[in-house]
Amino acid sequence: MPGRLDTGRAPFYHSPMAEFKIESAQQGPVLILRTTGYLDEPGGIALRDACEKALTAGHLRYVLNLTGTPVINSTGLSMLLDLMVKIIDYNDGKVALTGLSKLTKTALQMTGVLNLCQHFPTEAEAVTALAA
Repeated sequence: MPGRLDTGRAPFYHSPMAEFKIESAQQGPVLILRTTGYLDEPGGIALRDACEKALTAGHLRYVLNLTGTPVINSTGLSMLLDLMVKIIDYNDGKVALTGLSKLTKTALQMTGVLNLCQHFPTEAEAVTALAA
């Protein structure tokens, strides 16, 4: 192709992010929510709805495992912050995070989410901390 610079590398293609999904599990008093996919507005709404339903059922301890969610956009961050405030401040609940990529951890620090809750290297450590 004329004018194309051959870098010797495969071309970069932006692939669509995976559809956001939530898997839940209960371990003692702790509700574990494992997310997969891109946390944007639809993902944030799904996560908010899942947590509000759990709050209504009386759940107050949450582990959010974000291992399958390496990217969160600004809307997703905002919705996650709102969710933390609702669980922790309004309902006196507890939240722990795990599975944070470097990018996600930095974004959560910058938005103040990590000032509201702790983060742990593993899901088991997060569950243990909240179950005590």
